Amino acid sequence: MSVVEGCFRREYNMAENFTKEQLAEYKDAFSLFDSNHTGFVDVGDIGTILRSLGHNPSEKEIESLRAGIEKQGKSTVEFGDFLSMLANNFANTEEVDPAAELREAFKVFDKKGDGTINVDELVHILSSLGEKLNDDEIESMFNEGNIENGGEINYETFVKLITSE
Repeated sequence: MSVVEGCFRREYNMAENFTKEQLAEYKDAFSLFDSNHTGFVDVGDIGTILRSLGHNPSEKEIESLRAGIEKQGKSTVEFGDFLSMLANNFANTEEVDPAAELREAFKVFDKKGDGTINVDELVHILSSLGEKLNDDEIESMFNEGNIENGGEINYETFVKLITSE
């Protein structure tokens, strides 16, 4: 089997993991970085291509992908290998529902299981974890939200407020 046949066969096998629409989108993104029309992209472009496709790999993940390619003595990636990379690392990435993720996160802090979180605890979470919010941003969120008696906030109402659901 020739090298070309091997590449085609690998690309064909990987194609089974994706819809026709996904394949067209991946090919378009890949082609944008294949400026010389050689069928290869530079290993340094992998992260940018993935992000252009809506994936959000961490720098550590990108570095791991690059290292795997470079370990094989390559500095470029062909489309079949790119599809393999997507299938093995990103194919199961589903569309993220921010509201559902917030609800799940808030459930962790719902100690009574009644759909509420203590405002002081929520302020601490918002100001210290993840993308830290400043006092003005937090105050603005609570001015628009419904704080119930006893300093509790209904997180379903809060999620709807901040996600415009």
